[in-house]
Amino acid sequence: MPPSKILGRLPGLRHFIEVAQLGSFRAAADRLHVAPSAVSKQIKNLEIALDIELFRRDRGRGGLELTEAGEILLFRCASVINELTIAQDEIDQLQGLQRGHLRLGVNEVLASDLLPGLLRDMSYNHPGLKFSIYVENTREIVDRMQDGDIDIALGYNFPPSAEIETLATLKRRTYVVTSLNHPIARLRSVRLSDIDGERIIFPDHSVPMRQLLEDALVQSGVSLHEVMSTNSFTLLRQMVESGMGIGIVFGRFLQIRREQIAFVELTDLPFDSPPVACCRMAGRTPTASSVAFAAAIKTLFNNYGG
Repeated sequence: MPPSKILGRLPGLRHFIEVAQLGSFRAAADRLHVAPSAVSKQIKNLEIALDIELFRRDRGRGGLELTEAGEILLFRCASVINELTIAQDEIDQLQGLQRGHLRLGVNEVLASDLLPGLLRDMSYNHPGLKFSIYVENTREIVDRMQDGDIDIALGYNFPPSAEIETLATLKRRTYVVTSLNHPIARLRSVRLSDIDGERIIFPDHSVPMRQLLEDALVQSGVSLHEVMSTNSFTLLRQMVESGMGIGIVFGRFLQIRREQIAFVELTDLPFDSPPVACCRMAGRTPTASSVAFAAAIKTLFNNYGG
């Protein structure tokens, strides 16, 4: 039978499955919310189309009984129903991206560097997708994930926890950032001793990176002149660009706006810079939009050098 005719028999197949499983036209009609005569007609049309009898219509105690052909059809219908269920799930995922809602928590430095390019591409590929972006520190991001306010997170220093599932990580290098006319800007790499005495814009004490840097400077005997501190890495880079001082940062994305600053790798730190991580709450069913975002992050991390 041509595929078009098989598809035309789908209502009959649905009625057939119900009757075969329930053993009664009336019970099938009740489940389908139709008249028993409508079920009987659908089954008869299906038998005519297949040119075979599907039920032995014994009005005795045994009631309806599948013929051998009916047994074969019911067995094959199980595979059809399974494939249709998978197809429906895939269609739902597609519709989730067309009309879905990405709720993301992200650290501030990544919101200005890494995120704009990703959101631009997702919006272009899925114009019906809505975005809610929360720029927070990591502790607040974790709280939002636990409360169900966000579906996925991107940031640093997520606490080790069985309830947090890490989807992707990227190890970052550490850089001294300077204005383009600073002497250090011409170097490929520096050691802590090379920046001794420099004017520096530090991250605020609320940022975990600050304590790491202070401990490293004490161990190395290097002294820096702090001219400013801030919890905004966007502002830090802007003030470095203005020539106010140097800064120290983890990683160098800057995909959208190319700032007039130089990144010079800092090579002798006594600690490993924390990786960027993409996380979600374990055990929760992910949304289609968060799955797509995680896939984009994994691709970017695989192609990025830190």
